[in-house]
Amino acid sequence: MDPDRPAPGRLEFVRHVLNSDDRYHGLDHAHDVDELNRYLARIQPRHSVADQSDLSAYRVLRDTTRALLLTPGPEIFFTLNELARQHPLTVWFDELGAPGLRRVSGGEQDSPLGVLVVSVLAAVHDGMLTGHWARLRACRRFDCSWIYYDGSPNGSMRWCTTDPCGNVMKTRAYRARLARNRPVKALAD
Repeated sequence: MDPDRPAPGRLEFVRHVLNSDDRYHGLDHAHDVDELNRYLARIQPRHSVADQSDLSAYRVLRDTTRALLLTPGPEIFFTLNELARQHPLTVWFDELGAPGLRRVSGGEQDSPLGVLVVSVLAAVHDGMLTGHWARLRACRRFDCSWIYYDGSPNGSMRWCTTDPCGNVMKTRAYRARLARNRPVKALAD
């Protein structure tokens, strides 16, 4: 899928991280280190993972952040809190006085994975504060689940794109209505 509904600001990077598990095409860009680094280089060149353990941690970050978006709960919060503990952030103010989050330097946070984790957590935090996080959606087509940004005025979008997902779902609904309204033929004995 091509991201035709980008999220604002840094949340767009998070959206790409979540879509690194491309369910529509059956492709998990985090299946090996080289593939994930190629994927990350296309969306944000300064992010990468170093080895297999980073790859596992990346999957935990991605899948837990996706779960936070779709099905938040205590287990998800616990895992995210553990990631935040391992990769601490601090509040800082820019030259205009606007607050933001910055990673605490030193140790594990300075690893490529640490920078990526902090970037995702800070963007999610900012997105929640601005209300943009609530506008991220998963396509309702069960075999797609692409994460997109709902920029519609009333926040009622259901599919990542009209073609193919919206068209497929509308056709399925139409055929289901036809099937319900068709008279049932009696079986011949």
